This record gives sequence, C-alpha cells and structure tokens, in this order.
Amino acid sequence: MEDTQSVATDEDGRPYAPGFRPAVLEWDGWTCADCTVCGAGSACADCKACTDFAAPYPPHWARDWQEGEPERGIELFGGPGGMSAGRDLVDDSGDWVLIEFNRDAAATARAAGRWVVEADVRTLDPRHPALRGVRRVHGSPPCQTLSGAGKRSAWNADEVAQLQEIMWQASEAFGFLEVDDLCSLYGGPHGYYGEVLDGMEDHPDADGRGGFCGGGHLPPCMSPADFRTWAASVVSDDRTALMAEMLIWPMCLVQIGAPLVSITLEQSANLLKQSPALAEAAQSEITSVEGFGWAWCSWQILDAADYGAATHRERAWMVATRYEWPRYAEHQDADAAAREMWAHVLKRTGQLPDWAPELDRRIEPYQGRPALPKVTMATALNLPEEWWADTRGKRSVDPKTGKPRGGGSFPLNAVGQCVTAPWYGVRFRPADVPQGEGTVKITLPDLAALVGFPRDYPFTYIPARAGAKGTRNIAQMIADAVSVFAGAAVSAAVQGADWYEPVSAYQATLYRLNIRRSGGPVRASGQPEQLPLFETVQEQTLLRRLFAPRKPVGGGREHAA
Repeated sequence: MEDTQSVATDEDGRPYAPGFRPAVLEWDGWTCADCTVCGAGSACADCKACTDFAAPYPPHWARDWQEGEPERGIELFGGPGGMSAGRDLVDDSGDWVLIEFNRDAAATARAAGRWVVEADVRTLDPRHPALRGVRRVHGSPPCQTLSGAGKRSAWNADEVAQLQEIMWQASEAFGFLEVDDLCSLYGGPHGYYGEVLDGMEDHPDADGRGGFCGGGHLPPCMSPADFRTWAASVVSDDRTALMAEMLIWPMCLVQIGAPLVSITLEQSANLLKQSPALAEAAQSEITSVEGFGWAWCSWQILDAADYGAATHRERAWMVATRYEWPRYAEHQDADAAAREMWAHVLKRTGQLPDWAPELDRRIEPYQGRPALPKVTMATALNLPEEWWADTRGKRSVDPKTGKPRGGGSFPLNAVGQCVTAPWYGVRFRPADVPQGEGTVKITLPDLAALVGFPRDYPFTYIPARAGAKGTRNIAQMIADAVSVFAGAAVSAAVQGADWYEPVSAYQATLYRLNIRRSGGPVRASGQPEQLPLFETVQEQTLLRRLFAPRKPVGGGREHAA
C-alpha cells in the first residue's frame, strides 16, 4: 500500500491542479466481507488472505467493526503493559493492540497476553485499512528528553517553539482544515479564504463562483512519513518529535473512517512544567474548530500515590473525548491552576508561559469520595515501619553534619519516592543499623509491587549475551511503566466501569492491607519474601481474574514486526 502515483482527483472526480497530489493511501477496498474463505465459515485467524491483509494487526481486524463488539484500541508506546493492566481493572473486554519498540518490554506485554506489534511506531502507517474500526487511542511517548535526570533537550525553548508550530499544522496536513474556497486546488482564482490570488485577477471566476469554486475541508496534503520527517528536523533528539504521533495517529484514523471517540496520553510531568507549548499544540489541534473540533481536551498532573500506589509517580495526563465530556469532568479556576502549575516560571520571569494549554478543566476521579489509603513502603513490602532504605552503598560521613554524604536513605514509614532503575540495588535495614550495612535486598517483585504491578507480573528479559540476567533492564522497565493505579483512574474517565471499587479491592489485595491490619506476620529476615496466602478466597480470585495471561480477542498470535 503506497501513496497514489496516478493523476489525483477529488471525491467528485475533479482533477487537481498540476503539482498538487494529496497524500492518501492507495487501497482497493478489499475486506473480509469479500473473502471467500471466511464466507465458507473459516475464522480470520485461519485465513491467509485476512491474516495478510490485517498484518501486523490481528487477523479479525480484517472484518469491519460492528456496534456491540469489543472496542478496538491502539496503544502507542505500550511498554510492558502498565496502562493495559490499569485498563483491565475497569474494562477487561476491549480488543487492544500495543505498539512497542523495546524488545524486552514487548516480550513482557506479550507474556501478559497482549497483542503486541514490536516495531518503531514511525515505521507504521496509521492509515492502514485494518485500523478503520479503532475507537480508542492511548499513548505514552518516551520521556527521556523531558526528564530532569537526562539532557533535557525537550526543554529547549527554540526547539519546542518550532515543534509546536509544526504540530499546529497537523489539522491541515491530515485534512481537517476547513476553508472558504478550494478552487485554487484546481487552478482557480481563489485562495483558502476566498480572496483573489495575485495574478488571477483576470480569471473569469475572480468576481464570482465557477464550477471549481466552493468551501470545504482541505484534502490531506502530507503523508505520516513526511510529517514525521518534518517534526524530527527541528529537534536535536528525534524522541522529542514522537509527541507528534499523538496527533498523527488520531487524525489519520478519523480520516480513514475510524469511529474514534477518545484519546488519552501520559507523559513526564515536565511536559507541562517545562515544555507546555507542546501540550498547548496538542490541545488546540484537538479542540479547535479549525482542527478536530472535539468536545473535551484536558491536561493535568496526577500522582499515582493519590490513587493507591505505594510510591509517588507524578505524570502529565491528557484526556480528550470526541462527542461529550468524560466521566469525572470538572471545571476549575484556570488562572489559579496556571499560577500553581507554573509558579516556578512566575518566580523567575514575573509572567506565565507565552504558550500553555488551558487548565480550566480537569478530571477528578474521586468525585468527593474518601481517598484510598496511603500505603507506606513498609506496608507494601511487609517490613517493619521503623526500618530504612538505602538506595546507594555505604558512604562517608560529612564531619560537619554527621550524616552520610550523597543522600539516598529514607524511612519506610511513608509513601516512597518515585521508583527509578537504580533501585534494583536498594537494601533495607533497621534504624539502629549503620547506613549502607543493611542485609535485606529489594527484589524485582518488590519493585513491581511498589509501582502497582502484581508481584508475579511476567517481566521478561531477552539476554543480549550469555549469562546476562537483565536485572537492570527489568528495573528500568518497571521505572518507565505507566502506573497501574493511575492508568485505571484515567481509563475509567473514558471507558468501562467506575474505578473506585475495583481499584480499592486491588490495592487491598496487592498490598495485603487486610492482613496487615489484622496483625499478620511482618517480614524481617534477609531472605526474599515468600508471598503469603491472601486473606480471602475473593482476594485470590481477584488477582487471578485481573492478571491471568489474556488470550487476544479473536484468537491468533501476537505479531513481532
């Protein structure tokens, strides 16, 4: 399937003016409805024609989606499946495909039962005809260029401004810009907004309307590949340009007829704090009448610890809905929210950022209900509350303060700091044991639980060399993943059931809150913790149901590109 090379015409068969060729995907219209094999009773997964047509997506996506069937969704940058696990807490009936480039993360999500396309998202064309049934999109673009611990290239004001301007053009590039007159596309005298073009004053239709004159939407004029190249050309690290995928995919999907109704996005909190212009570009293209014209698009920062996790994880979240407001929708004082969000900018410059998304709306998942319990690290890991964690080895003592140099030690009687990859080396100790001399080591299941994954989640490492265990790689996956708790709350805003009860039950089961409250045994040895029996059969059933390996809807095998 390639861009057309023949003489281009519009939907009415009129040829465009020389030199103009809208970037549309060539497709002969074939679907499973035309398949003689499936017509004889075979399943798409057993049909080569459907499998080849839909690849790399599930074979049954060769069939047109019908109302009442499981909702189809695309998850960009799916990682090891944190958002998917959260989504399952509120809606486990969906038909989702995860796209993930990292082979270990892809293998992990695949082991958890997801249909995974293992590929660089930029090598895929969202105009693929098998995607015409997609109703929901989620994306978690890489955050390395926004991270305060990285090189911060996405904080560069000049780069951000240039990428913002390019993202503003997405609606025009992909066919959503409405103009007063299209006749210039056919060689006529009028520009986009009906004015007479220079040099066309003597055209017979200059002062009136001819057969080629009339308003409407500009046809798509750029392919996704061209737009990606353009976006990457203005940034020093092309990972920053991946933010544009959150416009490319939804706009191309709607253009090919997909019944898309929601978009959710998770990113580093620094997207809003340090590079808000990119969030503004996405919001303006989604809600503007010159863009998507959708009903809702909100931006806010959510902390996973506020929704049940045992460690903090602040992330920027976007929620966009096409026809109506999302669940938990609320309006707020935009000016007060902006002054709080960009207090550091106000302090430094005396004014708010020049370009930032409107903060007059947000989702509030609690809706006045009591907050879920705050879970300390001690509770989550079944360790004594008076113990400490050391994130680094033994350090010298500062003679002036009497404290170890370099930080990295904290008590377990509070919600934990944000988990990072180096935490795989954490050791725990009683308060009276000197710093760096703890003997209880953290385990990967411990790390998984701290961010919200079940302890037996199938994190997978594909050895790069003989004997490699991949401990650091798995820790990095856990640190990068979407929080299961926050993912559930945000997913519930656009689909499935309310999040409060299932997440409350999941939190109690994952962190064994009932056992802890009843005075059960506390782990205090140097041996890895043996997972105790859950207190009730209901709790056992809950984890088995929520996180048993899933069979992809429609059967078949996951695809590795």
